[in-house]
Amino acid sequence: MIIVHYGELALKGKNRSHFERLLRKNIQNKIPDANVKKDMGHVNVDTKISNKKATEILTKIPGVEYFSFSEKAELNIESINKTALAIAKKIHKKTPLKNFKITTKRRYKDTELDTPTINNKLGFHIGDKLNIPAQMKDPDLNIKVEVVKDAAFISTEDIRGVGGFPVDPEQKVVALLSGGFDSPVAAFKLMKRGCEVILVHFQNKNTLTKAVQDKVEQLAKQLSNFQPKTQLYIVHFEDIQKDIIKDVKADYRMLIYRCIMLQIAEGIAQKHKARFLVTGDALSQVASQTINNLESVYSTVEMRIFTPLIGFDKNEIMNIAKKIGTFDISNLPYGDCCSYFVPEHPKLRARKD
Repeated sequence: MIIVHYGELALKGKNRSHFERLLRKNIQNKIPDANVKKDMGHVNVDTKISNKKATEILTKIPGVEYFSFSEKAELNIESINKTALAIAKKIHKKTPLKNFKITTKRRYKDTELDTPTINNKLGFHIGDKLNIPAQMKDPDLNIKVEVVKDAAFISTEDIRGVGGFPVDPEQKVVALLSGGFDSPVAAFKLMKRGCEVILVHFQNKNTLTKAVQDKVEQLAKQLSNFQPKTQLYIVHFEDIQKDIIKDVKADYRMLIYRCIMLQIAEGIAQKHKARFLVTGDALSQVASQTINNLESVYSTVEMRIFTPLIGFDKNEIMNIAKKIGTFDISNLPYGDCCSYFVPEHPKLRARKD
C-alpha cells in the first residue's frame, strides 16, 4: 500500500474534500490500475506497478507532499510487532543497522493503543530481536507507524513530492512555450498551483528543423507528467514575422513579435475558456523584459498575465528546470523564433504608444 500525504490542501477547511477528490482523480489518471481511496488525513493507493514506476509517477503529481510504501498490520500490538520486525529484518540483512527509532502517528484516537504504548512495546520488540539500541536523533532506521480506524500502516521512508495543489481542469491557463529554460519552468509553476496549462509554441519555418520540433514536443511531454492532460499548439509564425520585418524598425521587432504572440495566445485562451496567460518573463533578464517593455507589450492584450518567475534569477530557474526534468531538453540546440532579424541591442524603454 502506498500512503500519500498532502500539505497545503489539508488547510482548506470546508473546501478540503474538493481538493482531495481532485488529487485522487489525478492519481487514478496516472495509475489507471490503482485502487485509490481516501483515508484519515491521507490517500491510500493500492497498485501492482513496481515501486520504481510508482515513484516516477507520484513525485510529479501536484498536491502530493510526500508518500511512503507501507505494509498493513491489524490494529493490535502483536500484528504491528510482527509486521514491523519483518520490515526491519529485511533492511538489517541488506545493510546492518546500528540503531533505530519508532515514530507513531495516531490519526484514529479511539483505540486502546496510544502512542507511548506502541513506541515502547514495538521499540523493545525490535531492539530485542535485532540486538540493536533505539536512538532518537539521526537513527539508521526510522520505523513509522500510522494508526487509522481499522489498521496500522508501517513504513520506513518518506519520498518527497512536488507539493502544491492538484491540477483542476476548471482552472485553465495558456502558457507561451519557447525552447529555452524559463517558459517550461513557468508552466510547471502554474501546474503546481492547480492550473491546467495549455502550451503554445511559435515557430518560424525558416529556422525550423526536425530537431527543433522534437525539442518542443519533448518539453511538452515532460511537462505532461505534472498534469492529467496536456495540449500543445504549434503556431507557424513566419508570415507574420516577414510583415513585421518589412514595416517595423529593427530595434522594435522583438517587442512587436511578442505583442502578436500574446494576441494569438489570447485567442487560443478564449477558445478554451482559459482565464490567464502565462509567460516565463523574469524582470530585466533580457532586453525585452525591462519594466517599460513588459508594461508596453502586456498592454496589447486584454487578458491578465501570470509571470511566476518575475523575481527569479537565472540560477534559480535553472535549478528548478533540473528538478523537473526540462533542463537537458532546454539545453539542446535551438533556433529561437524571437531572435529572427533583430539587432544586437533592441529597444530597452518602449512606450505603450
